[in-house]
Amino acid sequence: MKKGSLLILVTSLVFMALVFHSLFDVQPVQVLASRLERDNGKVFVVGKVKNTGSRPVGIDLEVHYYARDGQKLGQDTISLNDLKAGEVAPFRSPPRALPGVAEFSLYLNHGRNPYGN
Repeated sequence: MKKGSLLILVTSLVFMALVFHSLFDVQPVQVLASRLERDNGKVFVVGKVKNTGSRPVGIDLEVHYYARDGQKLGQDTISLNDLKAGEVAPFRSPPRALPGVAEFSLYLNHGRNPYGN
């Protein structure tokens, strides 16, 4: 094999390794469990998240509440700061008086990207 071909092959393999590494490190926080709870006419979401990355991370967890027909009824943001590598942390949204909540969704917000969006 020529030196030029070998250099291109090695460079390509290194590039592919970097891409795969960055893909696995993009979303280092996983939601392990979540459920909608009700108490005294109020609703809230409880659950657990885990930092699967190798560095401490801070994120905002957005909770969106929906009616049975899909209409958005409200939203909360929970700041989870300084999750250490491998740490499992509980979360709980504030209790809200939102009649008609049937479903919810969670969004892990890591902040703006370098492009500003």
